[in-house]
Amino acid sequence: MRPKWVTAKAGFSAALISAVLMSAAAVAAPAGAASAAAAPSTPGAAPAASNTQVALLDCGGLPCVTVRLTSGPPVKLLFDSGNAVSMLGLRQAKALGLPLTPYRNRAGQLVPGVLLAQVSGARLGSVMLPPLRIAVLDLGQGGVPKCDGLLSYVTFKDRVVSIDYAHHMLEVSNPGAQVAAPGAAGRLTYPTFGRKGPPIVATTGFEVNGRPITVQVDTLYSGTLLIYPTSVAKLGLQTEAAATERRHFPFTDGGVDMIEGRALAESFGGKGLLSNAPLYFATPQVHVPDGMFDGTVGAELLTGHTVTFDFHANRFWIV
Repeated sequence: MRPKWVTAKAGFSAALISAVLMSAAAVAAPAGAASAAAAPSTPGAAPAASNTQVALLDCGGLPCVTVRLTSGPPVKLLFDSGNAVSMLGLRQAKALGLPLTPYRNRAGQLVPGVLLAQVSGARLGSVMLPPLRIAVLDLGQGGVPKCDGLLSYVTFKDRVVSIDYAHHMLEVSNPGAQVAAPGAAGRLTYPTFGRKGPPIVATTGFEVNGRPITVQVDTLYSGTLLIYPTSVAKLGLQTEAAATERRHFPFTDGGVDMIEGRALAESFGGKGLLSNAPLYFATPQVHVPDGMFDGTVGAELLTGHTVTFDFHANRFWIV
């Protein structure tokens, strides 16, 4: 859910990750023009000439991609729409010979256990990525999905990114691409997770039992839809939130239980995604965003669909 603990979903040290993310400089939200002209690509079809497709890999059931940071071996990074900071394991950074410097917070203080790598010329397929500031730390603490690190959504500022879960492809546009969004597209915003958290990706357009909600889209949350306590009553979900069933999420907050109720329907833009579906609610161990949005959607709701983040025009849609 929030970047403060998104990487704790993978069993990383929550305190250490918190120090990294809370110390990061403010991240500029992807922004772009409000108009669009070119037609979007069709799921499963060949990419437009200005777009690049790369294989979408499976890292413990979560989406990841292969990135070449240097002329050395490529690394496998989880694609993280819930994290404003890219990260790399210390072992991988040393194997690539990356120059490492101390990681300092906004006050100029050293963050123990974290180093900084600055990488230019990184590539995702044929896409040249912008210069990357990567937090480097030991990722070998606990049940980490088999990956080398995380690639933040901020890397794709001003681009359109489509994740085709059904065909296992990730498509990336050139910067500034103009893509025609469907009429039911949601509006992307970049609120902080809580009053003091770093920015995350949120959108309108989702509904639970026909009621519109604003949610974080977190590609590394393995559940369907999590509703936060401040939105339970306004959405009429008191009965569902009182369910006695629990589900353990080992890759969230270092491992937490959530309340598992049922939703009649979970949808986007009026299109049904799941019916009689699992619907989750926070226990006291789950971090919550201080009422700044209604919930978080994750992999189990997105799987089987093509999910598009237009970080240029700030739109989001599912087909």
